[in-house]
Amino acid sequence: MNPFVEAVIAANKEILELVKHSSDEDLAKGVSLGYGGDISSKIDLLAEDIFIKHLSPFGNILSEECGFIDNKKEDLIVIDPIDGSDNFASKLPYYGTSVALKKNGKYVVGIVVNLANGEIFVKNKDEFKRAHLTNLQFKKVTNNPDSKLGLFERAYCSYETPGILRKHSIKYRSPGALALSLAYAHDVDFVLFEGPTREYDIAAGLFMCEDLQIKKTQDVLLVSKNKEIFGKIAQFI
Repeated sequence: MNPFVEAVIAANKEILELVKHSSDEDLAKGVSLGYGGDISSKIDLLAEDIFIKHLSPFGNILSEECGFIDNKKEDLIVIDPIDGSDNFASKLPYYGTSVALKKNGKYVVGIVVNLANGEIFVKNKDEFKRAHLTNLQFKKVTNNPDSKLGLFERAYCSYETPGILRKHSIKYRSPGALALSLAYAHDVDFVLFEGPTREYDIAAGLFMCEDLQIKKTQDVLLVSKNKEIFGKIAQFI
């Protein structure tokens, strides 16, 4: 296995152990204002420290909590240490981690882990696969032909789009972790996000969707495996 991927897996296993053997209430406490403008919780900062420890030998780091770390390397590693921190604090089992490796200005590896169920997604330029952290028996990610709904992140901030989707009988859920939702994009009808996106929010997840239909503007991100649904939503967004 690629040494970088091995390091990311090792970091995620350490974070999982931290979650298992620590108090959820303690880890969810707000600690400081992060680089991205959100309040960083204790779990955000501890997970970030773990990633920095494991990944610094591979490149410079851009992380949501601390910003840019110059390790005097050529490559860049973009990290969201905990994707879905509010879900974690609310004991909602939909939160994880997101890591992307950029070489020569292009993403070449993306890794997203669902810490709630242990599922890991790994994509490089040649393949996109998924497994469980406990066994690492990877299988190729394929489109789910039986999906019946999409994922609409930040739906609570949208005034018009929920009504439009309802009018067109387009079903969705709003789980609250963008990187994870993008990793699951091949399983659902679409992933929609309204609002400005930051690199560490979408780097790994969007890299995993490069074979799908994508519309990205300053305030909207739409991804879908279904051309018909993509066109229907894209025309009114």
